Amino acid sequence: MDGDRPPKARSRNTRQRIVETALRLFNERHFGNVTTAELAAEVGIAEGNLWYHFRNKRALLDELSALYVERARARLVLSPGQGDILDSYAEMLQALTAEVQDFRFIFRDRADFGELSPPLAQNLASIYGGTWHQMSDFFRALRDAGHLAIADEWIGVHVSNAILIIRFSLEFFRELNVPERGGDQAAWGVVQHLAALGEMLRPGARDHLLDRLGLVEAFRQAKAMPFALLRTA
Repeated sequence: MDGDRPPKARSRNTRQRIVETALRLFNERHFGNVTTAELAAEVGIAEGNLWYHFRNKRALLDELSALYVERARARLVLSPGQGDILDSYAEMLQALTAEVQDFRFIFRDRADFGELSPPLAQNLASIYGGTWHQMSDFFRALRDAGHLAIADEWIGVHVSNAILIIRFSLEFFRELNVPERGGDQAAWGVVQHLAALGEMLRPGARDHLLDRLGLVEAFRQAKAMPFALLRTA
């Protein structure tokens, strides 16, 4: 019971519940649609107790942005390694998709919160730069293993396209007013990335990646029509 815990332990527990609840509500309902009163009620505390831990929503944005930066840094350590390159690339794409999905309000709701929080302003450029180099390494490893037919001068272009698609896909969905469902929207960027590689990516390699990522059906739909638009038909 919370009443049996030391005050500092109870305070840490409350702060953690606030952070977890804020992330869920911001993701589900958009940053601009969640008030501090609603957040406090969802956590089961008085609004004054919420303010004790976070003076406003911007302070919560700072906290969640720092958690996103930590998550992204952990993903950046993934590399082609010594194992099967297709499995390694699937693992990296899965981590990137989960990262975007789990912190999707950051990518989707810039219009709501405006200026970047300090953790994002200080780290976003290096995260994108690190992601570019990470994916470039995977592309070269895929090519060396015979799965990807691509010249060096085109690697940077396709890596940049993949990052742009995955990064901005959530804003694209918001503009279309497409309802969210599970992790489909974050995964859509990966589907489009693999589709955009076209015949450069060997069919067997693409099938293996799609199967590992659970995106076989999403890819089938994307070949006929972008499924963001299909959902609105």
